[in-house]
Amino acid sequence: MKITIREIAKRANVSVATVSRAINNKGYVHEETKKIIDKIVEEVGYTPNQLARLLLKRQSGIIGVIIPHTGSPFMSELIAGIENEAIANGYKVMLCVTNNNYEREVDYIKTFEQYMIDGLIISSDFLNTDKIMALNIPIISIDHIIDPNIPSITTDNIGGGRLAAKKLIECGANNFVLFRGPSFLITTSERTLGFTEIINKYNYPYEFYDFDLVNPDHHFIYNFLLNNPQINGFFTLSDVLGVITAGILTKLGRKLGNDVYLVSFDGLSIAKWVYPTITTVTQPINYMGAIAVSTLIKLLNGKEIPDQHQIIQISLKERESTGLNV
Repeated sequence: MKITIREIAKRANVSVATVSRAINNKGYVHEETKKIIDKIVEEVGYTPNQLARLLLKRQSGIIGVIIPHTGSPFMSELIAGIENEAIANGYKVMLCVTNNNYEREVDYIKTFEQYMIDGLIISSDFLNTDKIMALNIPIISIDHIIDPNIPSITTDNIGGGRLAAKKLIECGANNFVLFRGPSFLITTSERTLGFTEIINKYNYPYEFYDFDLVNPDHHFIYNFLLNNPQINGFFTLSDVLGVITAGILTKLGRKLGNDVYLVSFDGLSIAKWVYPTITTVTQPINYMGAIAVSTLIKLLNGKEIPDQHQIIQISLKERESTGLNV
């Protein structure tokens, strides 16, 4: 038989209201009375009705998080930043992986309605923008701008592209290729824009190729590098692509940091675990997740946020792939 709050009140010889205050830590309850209630709750294994609480408070204490996949280290670090900040502020995280699927997005929106989540963080090119905005809850997007009316947290992708180009030119590279993510991503277009802006000033030749960021085509990269020995400057728009490219270059006998140079984008730990180590345009991924949560909480509390679209600065971490001796 399911134990009710009324049964606990009867066993403790107190009112239902007293039990409710004790369980929810709301209002005054005598210390000895609370000990008795807590003991009974533990003995009977009572679990408060979360739905009833939700209906009473009109709050769930849940933040929804939408990501397209879990297949990249970037997402893992981002989720860690989100979850740690959420927990520190008394919230739980409902993680939803869409695989960029329209129907799956719709299903998650229904789930959000059922649980009446307090707010939402999106790190995905969301396809159902109108439906998600109809939830009428605070929303923050990370690494994407899905709608001008939805606040966003992004890094200076254009500036990062410029930093990469300047470093490769400084190393002596004069023929370039960009290995990118899908062209529809704003991060792809902005990083490409910053990079080519600098390269075009020198009239250096360059090419670019798009890849799936979770499962890039290793065979294409290998064959391209094998058949294009004239290219000596590489900009990969993720550290995963950078590690793959560095490994193939080394296999082909090219000497990273000596006759070819590579800069990748992200700043993940994997860039410093490989040999040669990889120079990265570094973005504070964990911090992006944390600042998204803190910004969302401000909106939940009815506070104004300083910028609708926050751009976080990046930096260049130089390593062996651009000639740094370590």
